[in-house]
Amino acid sequence: MDKMSLVANIITFLSFLFSILAWYKARQVHGFLEAEKTRQNKKIRVILRNGEKTIELPIEIRREELTRSEILGRIGMIPMNEKGKRFTIEYLNAPEFFQQINTLKDNYGEGILEIRCSPNELKQFKV
Repeated sequence: MDKMSLVANIITFLSFLFSILAWYKARQVHGFLEAEKTRQNKKIRVILRNGEKTIELPIEIRREELTRSEILGRIGMIPMNEKGKRFTIEYLNAPEFFQQINTLKDNYGEGILEIRCSPNELKQFKV
């Protein structure tokens, strides 16, 4: 009978330790998820730039929305000088553009996505 009591006490103690460790790990995961949620909600400014001349999109993009298609859609909402015509920006197909997006997605805090444009590329927008 004493052996059964000892085994039961050991199992109870180990269960208690396991529950403490599980609670601690759950707190860590919860903290990580809150930090990641805050990081993903940070704003990214998008700027079309040619030297000193810039066009900044009026609404920032949240980091979790930062994709090539979202950026193209937001740029496409800028009024064009020639109505109905689609914009063209050569830099949007460059590897540096994709690297810049990846860097911004991995970083913390606010950020700026700077899209380099030629003078003619900026002239197509009605600002």
